[in-house]
Amino acid sequence: MHSRREIDIFLEIEAGDGRYAILIENKLDTSEQPQQAESYRVEATTLANEGFNFALTVLICPEAYAAKSPVFAGKFDAVFSYERVIALLRERAATETGEMMSRLRYRADLVSQAIEKGRRGYQAVPLAAVSNFTRAYVSMLGELGIALPAGPSMLKDAPAESKTMIFAPSALPRWEFLPQTRLVHQLREGNANICLYGWGDYFSRLAGEIAPALAGTAYRLVPTVNKRSNGRAGLMIVADTPVIDNLGDFDAQREKIESGMRVTKALADWFATQRAECRAWSDRVAALSSK
Repeated sequence: MHSRREIDIFLEIEAGDGRYAILIENKLDTSEQPQQAESYRVEATTLANEGFNFALTVLICPEAYAAKSPVFAGKFDAVFSYERVIALLRERAATETGEMMSRLRYRADLVSQAIEKGRRGYQAVPLAAVSNFTRAYVSMLGELGIALPAGPSMLKDAPAESKTMIFAPSALPRWEFLPQTRLVHQLREGNANICLYGWGDYFSRLAGEIAPALAGTAYRLVPTVNKRSNGRAGLMIVADTPVIDNLGDFDAQREKIESGMRVTKALADWFATQRAECRAWSDRVAALSSK
């Protein structure tokens, strides 16, 4: 996060008496976010007025992505293709020997794989260690009698990047005035949270109204950033838990895992007592969204 928005790569260059900024957005296959290119432009303009000699915006993506999204690509000062990155790496590799040559070739091949991934789409590859950990986690919930219903993703083989236990919708009340909600235990980040979809758009105006309900608890409010093109920011009620490595030994972390489970259950139980408060928050969101 650089100042006012999320920037994939912020490159600052000092040359002579000059100071220059290049704001780089990396795209492989995801759709643009609403006003994404425009916000890069606003950030660049702001930086140019804050001491930089100039600030430029650059989109790095496969050639096919730029061809598919010409309007979005045209909003940046420059477009630099993955294919050009590969060519430059291979040109450099041709002038090197030994380990440096091998590293440059490896990087070129890696970018080539990324282009192919963008062409054929993402395919999650299950990892046995993570899948086994998740199965042990679900089994432990039953052994301890912790009434947190496992969600669908917890009941099937999990990919290597899976670091979150996402519980079934029945883990939370389904009051008619609530938006979509989700209860999760984030292992790597070390927290349990309830996400209220769409409410993060009104974080600054809701925070003060929700604060009294959080007084005396260990919970805090955090807005999310939703990167889907039609997504909206969520509002998370967050409780800290021990950090857990789901590639590590399950039994060695059993105490931390149980602690995280119980914090997650306590958060869900607390939320279930907040019907009147949630109704008032929902009414406030409705009023704000109608303006």
